[in-house]
Amino acid sequence: MSEHTGGSVDYYQVDITSTTTPGRQPYTAECNDIIEALGMNFAEGNAFKAIWRRAASRSLGKHKTGNDALYDAEKVEFFGHRLVAQEKARVQ
Repeated sequence: MSEHTGGSVDYYQVDITSTTTPGRQPYTAECNDIIEALGMNFAEGNAFKAIWRRAASRSLGKHKTGNDALYDAEKVEFFGHRLVAQEKARVQ
């Protein structure tokens, strides 16, 4: 799928060939499936995606055109601050 359609692209997928659960079959994990399965909010999902992209670029050579490690680090920082603000507002 084209990278700028809003749809799924290969840098958001990773093949799990060596599972940590004995007897579990290899599978393909997808970033958005994990976000939805865990019920992440907007800030959590965006921070998770940025971390996923950084790791996928570094370890698998899969990257989003126009992004670099600094851009994704800044996204993690921005959404991390949002998470802190949200949590502080929640507990007050």
